[in-house]
Amino acid sequence: MRFMKKKDPIKTYDARWEVSDFGDSEVLRLFEATFGYARLIEVDTLVFARDARLGCARVLEIGIEAAVKAGFRVIACFDPISTPLSYFIAMQTAGNHPNTMGLSITASHNPRQYIGIKYTVPGVVAIGYDCGPMGGLTKVKELYHDNSYVQKYREGGSLRIIGNPAEEYIRYTTELAGVEPKSFRGMKVVLDTFNGSAGPELYRALTRCGVEVSPIRLTPNGEFPTGSPNPTSQNKMDPAIQLAVQKNADLVLGIDGDGDRIVFGDQKGIFSAGFVMIPILKSILEKEPCADRYKILYDPKVNPLALAKWAELNAEPLLFRNGHSQIKGHMKEIGAMAGAEESGHFYHKLPIGDLQVSGENSLYTILLFLKAIHNQNEILHQVRSMQDQIYTSGEFNYYFPEDRVRDTALQAIIQYFNAHKAELATQSEDGIELEGTVVYKGVHKINGVITLEKEWYSAYVRTATNEKGIIRSYISSSGSSCGKKIKSAIIQLLANEFGGVEVE
Repeated sequence: MRFMKKKDPIKTYDARWEVSDFGDSEVLRLFEATFGYARLIEVDTLVFARDARLGCARVLEIGIEAAVKAGFRVIACFDPISTPLSYFIAMQTAGNHPNTMGLSITASHNPRQYIGIKYTVPGVVAIGYDCGPMGGLTKVKELYHDNSYVQKYREGGSLRIIGNPAEEYIRYTTELAGVEPKSFRGMKVVLDTFNGSAGPELYRALTRCGVEVSPIRLTPNGEFPTGSPNPTSQNKMDPAIQLAVQKNADLVLGIDGDGDRIVFGDQKGIFSAGFVMIPILKSILEKEPCADRYKILYDPKVNPLALAKWAELNAEPLLFRNGHSQIKGHMKEIGAMAGAEESGHFYHKLPIGDLQVSGENSLYTILLFLKAIHNQNEILHQVRSMQDQIYTSGEFNYYFPEDRVRDTALQAIIQYFNAHKAELATQSEDGIELEGTVVYKGVHKINGVITLEKEWYSAYVRTATNEKGIIRSYISSSGSSCGKKIKSAIIQLLANEFGGVEVE
């Protein structure tokens, strides 16, 4: 009988692990479980792609060898590319082979020692834990631990290696956005790609559109010499902002290691994702005017002022829980046009041929934003003005070695908000579990119209889904005095009363 570790690499949104955690046998077992799941949902074609991180090569090699032996048609791109570009390859492939599964080897914004796999199933639908056909990664995890399950190898497997399709991706995306070459002549942008894989494709696309790009950390480098490639981490974008001041740039863009997380900003700092969506929605409405209100999903951290502005733009903001795979699945289910998470993930309805995909295309997100502010420069000033009106804490996290203490501390935070007569919710209006508690004070929503009192705040508090013993908290408010007071009270509970330790 094969030796199996009790732990496994399956997380909420994908598979993710430190390279030292699992050897080749465990990685092979993960692929065997993946292929077993693929057979159950009638997949016949596998698309493999990778980003630049150092652990990708070995994982990719193990996966491709096992997939061919298992009898699958395998299409692989060996060049380091972004995750949105890997999704594009799956979209292209699905036109000829509808029963395609996509496997993107990446660990996103995590430090260099991590590696992982992001999954799509037929229809280029992202899956996660308890998300997707037969439970998605829940089924993969079940097969991984089932010692009676043995991968059946078959004849007929094949491998086709393709080149980097960045040119096709750029052409597809610029046409979808309605952007011509040199459309943005005169715009200046600082582009910080954190030595991730999206740098070359974004640089080529933006310069082709006429943007004067000042790049930072443009060369893909899996060593990530300046630390984890996460533009949303505190102070990570400071070098880009400083360069924007020197270059008198209009805009700052930060992209994570695999290219599906974006932050936008200017010479003064970074914008909240909710405000970033305002120019994007303007571009969508200009491109596809609609008499009905567009459904736009948002996660619990998007601030209420942004949501009020969305509603003014013929959008219907719909609350949904955190979760990249889950939010994309719900978008497809309800026919939403777009979605945003405060973590820097933006989602769109992406047509290709007869296929409609709900997912990420970072270049498309950027082009829609640029298009709006190029057509109406005052929009950027409006975004900055709104950003200056509010306070956001950023996510702050505290670790507790015992779950019992963690849960008691979380309940104390809930009691704090109850004492201040705030509105608390653990489900969306549609009854969907939010996997945490959303808090509103001075925020009112009636028939889709959002109104704010002079002083308002919102918060989202939860236990971490991927790490043990951690409470995550996030606050936005109408001013810094209100928000900082609440943050201070929460930290007082977490650190001083319950002995929590702050972690990144």
